[in-house]
Amino acid sequence: MSKMLTKEDLAKYPFLDQSAAFIEGYNLTLSDLSAPAYSGIVGRAVERVRCSIEGGASPLQLGDPETEILSYPLALALVYASRVRWLVNRFATFEAKRCEELLKMETAPKLAEVAKASFGWRVGLEDLKLEWERLTFSLGMAEYLEVAPQFHSPSWKLTNKYVDRGRVFLDAKDFARLLAENLKLRIIRKAGEEGVKDFELPAALQPHLGGIAGLLEGKRQLYEDEFPEGLVDDARPPCIVAIMNDLSAGKSLSHMARFAITTFMLNVGESVDGVLKLFGNVADFDEGKARYQVEHIAGITGSRTKYAPPKCEVLRSFGLCAEPDRLCATVSHPLNYYKRKVRAGAGAKAPTGGEAPTREGRVKGRGRGAGAAGVGGEKGAQGRPR
Repeated sequence: MSKMLTKEDLAKYPFLDQSAAFIEGYNLTLSDLSAPAYSGIVGRAVERVRCSIEGGASPLQLGDPETEILSYPLALALVYASRVRWLVNRFATFEAKRCEELLKMETAPKLAEVAKASFGWRVGLEDLKLEWERLTFSLGMAEYLEVAPQFHSPSWKLTNKYVDRGRVFLDAKDFARLLAENLKLRIIRKAGEEGVKDFELPAALQPHLGGIAGLLEGKRQLYEDEFPEGLVDDARPPCIVAIMNDLSAGKSLSHMARFAITTFMLNVGESVDGVLKLFGNVADFDEGKARYQVEHIAGITGSRTKYAPPKCEVLRSFGLCAEPDRLCATVSHPLNYYKRKVRAGAGAKAPTGGEAPTREGRVKGRGRGAGAAGVGGEKGAQGRPR
């Protein structure tokens, strides 16, 4: 552990790499946490999720740092296992705000250490005094631009920042905000990863997930229009089938066709990574540029607005209405077609990269940012969330 980071710091920032190492030292599986001896950890994890749903305060318990650290990955597991995207976004926002308030109270060296230990950022400690502000941090331009586009204020644009030799200079308040926002992005992006989006809680912890579902019932109007996770193959409207066939054949699509398939897939529950895989056969595919565009359309970056697919009349005007069937004559939007097919019990989900594995889930953390422990792991393994 870094000499600058204490156990209390790991409790405040449980997404740090050092927090992951601390958790792994306990060698616990998620099933182990159902034992009476760990009821405090489970209770704290449920409380974290409950507070994110209800919007209440979740006081930090530094008097018991072990419970605070161990409850975080379990809270993430509960959120991901819910398969409710609204809850993932809500929890990510809640944890980011909590983190930001704590970061604002840290010294500059501690802030820099947290950035390094959580996201691997190469942070410079500066003392640049301008006429109107004092800038105490510098960050590589690429790292800055990974997060800053989330903010709408013109003050976050590079043209309004002090930049020198490829580094962006920031004051402590903005640096804390940037760190917290990156945590939020990582939690949300993690939910779309293979092994996480199919994650199942051990049976012994399922009752706690049921309790969370009860809390969500009161928020149903906020997410009731969400579709089941994963594309239901037989529910696809003919226009989407045609576009997907063109993608499989490696054909170049028009801008409208790309926008239509991207918005459709995101709105029926596909992850950003899942959408990107669709374009893998296209000759001019640029993953970096495509990811930026898809995340913008998904509302993860940029305006935070999640775009809906074009209506049928728009698709017809662009020549994208392909072999309409009888149901097409009764709907005016591709999502309405899909929704009616799903409700009517259209076939199975389309394959998206392998069977959904079941795993016990070891409380473990790999990879920066999303948490000291994620969920997932190798198929057939003893469930090592990461």
